[in-house]
Amino acid sequence: MKETRLVNLPLEIVWELVSDTNRLNRYIGLFPVSFSPFTTGTRQLIRKAKGKAFGFVEVEWEEHVFEWVRGSFYSVERKYTKGPVERVIWKVSLEKVDERVTNMTLTGVFEYRSLIGKIALKKGIIPQLYQTFSYVEDAAATKSQVPTLKEQKSIQVNERLLQDAEHHLKELSLERNLVDSFIRTIRMESDEAVTSIQPYRWAFEHGFTKQQAVRLFLFASETGVLDYEWSLMCPNCRVAKDHASVLKDVKKTVHCDLCGVDFDLDFENYVEMTFHVNGAIRKTNEETFCINGPTNSPHTVGQFRIPPHAITHIPWSSIPKDMQVRLVKYNFKIPFIFQPNMESSQIHLQPDGITEPFLIQSRNISIVNESDEELVVAFEETRWDEFALTAREVTSLQLFRDLLPAEVLAPGMQIGVGKLTILFTDLKDSTQLYERVGDARAYSDVQKHFTSLGSIIRAHEGTIVKTIGDSIMAAFASNIQALYAALEIQSSVSSLNNLLNNPVTIKVGLHEGPVIAVNANGVLDYFGRTVNMAARVQQQSTGGDIVLKKNLFDELDMEESLGTAKEFSTTLHGMDSPIQLVRLTPILDALD
Repeated sequence: MKETRLVNLPLEIVWELVSDTNRLNRYIGLFPVSFSPFTTGTRQLIRKAKGKAFGFVEVEWEEHVFEWVRGSFYSVERKYTKGPVERVIWKVSLEKVDERVTNMTLTGVFEYRSLIGKIALKKGIIPQLYQTFSYVEDAAATKSQVPTLKEQKSIQVNERLLQDAEHHLKELSLERNLVDSFIRTIRMESDEAVTSIQPYRWAFEHGFTKQQAVRLFLFASETGVLDYEWSLMCPNCRVAKDHASVLKDVKKTVHCDLCGVDFDLDFENYVEMTFHVNGAIRKTNEETFCINGPTNSPHTVGQFRIPPHAITHIPWSSIPKDMQVRLVKYNFKIPFIFQPNMESSQIHLQPDGITEPFLIQSRNISIVNESDEELVVAFEETRWDEFALTAREVTSLQLFRDLLPAEVLAPGMQIGVGKLTILFTDLKDSTQLYERVGDARAYSDVQKHFTSLGSIIRAHEGTIVKTIGDSIMAAFASNIQALYAALEIQSSVSSLNNLLNNPVTIKVGLHEGPVIAVNANGVLDYFGRTVNMAARVQQQSTGGDIVLKKNLFDELDMEESLGTAKEFSTTLHGMDSPIQLVRLTPILDALD
């Protein structure tokens, strides 16, 4: 079968619709499926799958990996081991007509075992697959991102609980339009839109900032509208390979069936916080209809099956992005280099890797498989998912720690966090403060100072990790935010002193680098060389200033109007060689 129709939607929107194969298959009436992990027993990368066609006919098959080029086509092959159908190859192709119209072609190859299989294909399966046109045309007709009428009829929301939650969220000083948009998502959008929600993606789609979305989702979780989980992502295929409901359940090592490797987790890329609507608020369909389509690998621009001892020719439109070629499962990688107007290029795949050190993007790419088995090649963007709310980012927010204080790692667990900026503060001559005004009044001043600095740190998207005496250790995912927090701390001292029994002077130091997360007496704490360096850099502060390493200062490229900088060299405690530091003295008038 083959049929082509024009669709009154831009190609990018049509691709977004049809490449979400789980939602598409549900819409067109295909049955739920159970999938096994990937295997290579047949020298091909396959998943075994099973389900019940028409609710009672048991079918089982081997499903090959999808092939696709983003915005152009995808195809999948199934070989049935049980049931009346023998084999199916299905392909969806798109072609841009103009900025508002897309040409969509459906192509199918069907083989059956018996007369029953022929009838099932003719009367059931093929008409269902043709509903792909209806799926896209419905979206074009409604001109809306809310679910189609077919989906909307099945949405079940507990209106009383949802209205109570809406009222509570608005009482928390969240923007009214932000809450209204969120409640509309819960009430009206598809099951896929309210399960495994990425706050950053939701913010992008609904016109809000990342910061607004994270605050909203954390409060919604605390309110009970949403539940959250930690998705443990494979560093190679970037698909969630396990989930944990709390950080204590996060494992140090996770296995990926597709890549065939065990990998160590870190908070920087491999642990992501996602959200889903609470079942008491809204019932969602948890059944799986497809897990192998392009939407499940959004960083993959193209993916291809290369037969053994064969040459596959791939037409390609060059993309000026940082990309790589990866041999799926074996995870050999080489750069995929952008070079405009290149006519042809080639790589050779061998059992132990890719022969060439790189592949140039060209109009015609040839891939030579010199091995005895089918290999799968992926052309991938190297940038990680821009919509992922990583554990590194969210655990460095004060709101996260305030609302979810029990979220810590298991005792004894250590996980890399990646790069954070650590800020240390200290009160200058605090010992004399206690002697001058007495313990009670000095303690009161220290607590007021903690409150003041905590508000500033929170406002700049950081978190207080701990207080030590009259010192603060804070962490920031953004070094720019850390610097502006430090500047505001120093500019706020004059106002703070109006509230104190005795004026104070604050010392501040910053340092950026990788840290390790641990459970320290039931608190999520950081340690490592970066933390030690930040503490020692702070010790070089004389009060009223901010001290940081010169390379960090140069990277921040701060406006000269905000302060004066003076370089100096010193040897920090425990270090053999001197380092270059910068003493930054804020110009307080410029900060008001």
